[in-house]
Amino acid sequence: MGSVPDLYTTGDNDPEIHPVQYYRHYQYCDACGSFELDSWIVPANSASLEKKMHHLATAALLLSPVVAVSGWLALGLSLSPTFLIGLAVALVLGLLLRGWVVGKQKSATIWWVAKAALLVLPAVVVAEWLGNVLFRPSLVLLAATIVIVGLLVARGILGSKTKHVGVRCNRCGATYAYGSPFFSDLDANPRELTVADVPRPLGRSPFLIGKSVKGELPTPPSRLPP
Repeated sequence: MGSVPDLYTTGDNDPEIHPVQYYRHYQYCDACGSFELDSWIVPANSASLEKKMHHLATAALLLSPVVAVSGWLALGLSLSPTFLIGLAVALVLGLLLRGWVVGKQKSATIWWVAKAALLVLPAVVVAEWLGNVLFRPSLVLLAATIVIVGLLVARGILGSKTKHVGVRCNRCGATYAYGSPFFSDLDANPRELTVADVPRPLGRSPFLIGKSVKGELPTPPSRLPP
């Protein structure tokens, strides 16, 4: 394998933390010398499988309000879920418009909550309509639960087909499997590269943790006045 060792010190900027030194071995491709390495995932169509898994998870998430609302209706609770969510959104927007929420971070958080509730509101309306008009709430609850479980099982099956088996060079396409000398022979540096060749900032490129440097390190100076 090819790697560039770099002596790294932890806690060197904080006098309250005793520093520890160890080597970071920045990996590079033996074939072309590139540090642009990424996970090697099989099968080859793993990207499309990831998209399908994302779509299945999104569909299950979109159906979750149907389960919540139909369960609410099946319990016989009198208050309408649509009314409750609409009232909550109106109150939040009223607080923002009246300026009773102070601070940009708090305002941004409440806006996010309001937008999320507005996105959920159509699903709640549809679920309440299904449970009150077309079908019994218990049937809607059962059907939605079965569909969500099926979606999650399908997502799990697709996920079991993808495996991380090593790393791949983004420049030349060379692959290195886990368990090969690329991951075990940390002292090899066939191109004799140095830390100056590693892309900046350090830590962005992939690296492996090597051996620690034992021995007493000098105590860093205190930042407190004497």
